[in-house]
Amino acid sequence: MLSCLGIYVDRNIIKYAKVKKVRDFYDLEAYNVETYENLPRALRKVVEETNSYKIPVCVNISNELYNYFDVFSALEKKDITKSLDIEFEMMCNDKGYDKKQLDSRYILMENKENYDKYKAIYISGNKKQIDEEIDVLSNYKLFSITPATTSITNLVDINEKENVAILNIENETKVTTVIEGQISRIDILKSGLEEVVEKINKIEMSLKKAYNVFKNITIYSGEVEAIDDSENEYIDIVMPVINQIALETKKLLGSFNEKIDKLYITGMGATINNIDLYLQEYMKNTKCEILKPFFVDSTSNRIPIKEYIEVNSATALALDGLGFINKDLNFAPLSKLDDNLDDIKNSKEEFDIHNWKEYFKEPYSLKEKVLVRAIVVLLLFIVGYSIVSTYINSAIEDEISVAKAKLVETTSEINRLDSELAEIQKHVDAYSSLIASVDSLNQAAQNAQNSRVVPKDAIPNFMNKVMFIIPQKVQVISIKNTEGKHMVIEAVSEDYEQLGYFTASLTAEGALNNVQYNQSTKVDSLVQVTIEGDLP
Repeated sequence: MLSCLGIYVDRNIIKYAKVKKVRDFYDLEAYNVETYENLPRALRKVVEETNSYKIPVCVNISNELYNYFDVFSALEKKDITKSLDIEFEMMCNDKGYDKKQLDSRYILMENKENYDKYKAIYISGNKKQIDEEIDVLSNYKLFSITPATTSITNLVDINEKENVAILNIENETKVTTVIEGQISRIDILKSGLEEVVEKINKIEMSLKKAYNVFKNITIYSGEVEAIDDSENEYIDIVMPVINQIALETKKLLGSFNEKIDKLYITGMGATINNIDLYLQEYMKNTKCEILKPFFVDSTSNRIPIKEYIEVNSATALALDGLGFINKDLNFAPLSKLDDNLDDIKNSKEEFDIHNWKEYFKEPYSLKEKVLVRAIVVLLLFIVGYSIVSTYINSAIEDEISVAKAKLVETTSEINRLDSELAEIQKHVDAYSSLIASVDSLNQAAQNAQNSRVVPKDAIPNFMNKVMFIIPQKVQVISIKNTEGKHMVIEAVSEDYEQLGYFTASLTAEGALNNVQYNQSTKVDSLVQVTIEGDLP
């Protein structure tokens, strides 16, 4: 039996899951969600409470950066790494990042648009934070530090011909897209639950209660309303953010060339009742469902399914320590990784040896003799195949040598052209300086013109957009232009969701900028809200 402890750290919350493996069966031994103020103390507490002193511990990397680069597929791995490091260093210089403060890993993908190149997902993390986690867990069996966005795919048995996306709604909302069995890209949405948690925490004065609020919220669609309003106490705070997440996710999936067959929902947001049905209304051509670990029996009542879902990220990390790890994405010391892989291998070998002894207790039967003969024929075939493969590989290596020589020649020519380009750039810089001065004067004149009054057609255009995006069940009481481009809308409706959708649509359709949704008031059956924003 093997066990592993997965720990997912996100802002001021820790989720952990201890998973055990017996042969090909997996089970959750211990799990929980806790808030913390001191991370080192919290990590030690989790290890001690789960009695995980001698088993692998897997944690996630936090606040990571994702970048994408292309690299020639004919290069050797060391040359690919060097090329990507140069690309990343140039990007850091452009964006003002300190490369020395970052540690990076990458994975390669096939580039269907250009088979001569790989696409690389380049993931970077803060060295100081990584070293802190390594130092805290150095007394235990730290196995891996990996991005939760890549480990989350451990929970799903994905068909190689299927395109799926995993929507992880936590303090930040991240989308992992898998195209034909391989991770294609990772996106971080603008909207997440962090702002919702902060608002509820100010009311409840407890982070623990704030995180538990999501389990007690139910989203009702159509004409259905909550029987007990107390279960949706914070629906008016949560729904605008969920609406925005839905709109951003729909836009993201629509931007892919490939059709996304299925959208899995996980994280804190996945514990909201009916969120899969709500998102399905947005994703017309994509099936939406809650992400359940592949080894979970949905018909069993031993553990409520919501508790599995709540710690999905930690469970996915724990599976890294049970053989699912992608070594190229591990930020932990490699010696610990190799030690634990040996443990997994030895455990499997012991089981196989046991079966081998049992198998040879009795004499061979006729079927067994036929099987042995078939194995001998197969071995002879493998030997012949190896000889042919060696000859083919030798020919391929000769072709690669020729290609490398051509590459060196091409690189030399590129360097010459770069030298000439640098000379041209000197003259371009002088003209660019003059153009920048003219543009600065033009911009100043334009800003002065724009600051005088609201453009003539701005308000009519705004009213026209409102007319098309306002839901049927929302009634606008008044629209005021208080000052400059600032607009104030007072609206009423019987449904919180309709008001939330109207607010999100004002931003999504570009009717207003800097939209603010003030606290609603309820009079009889009508909910009145004030929405403020600026004309574009």
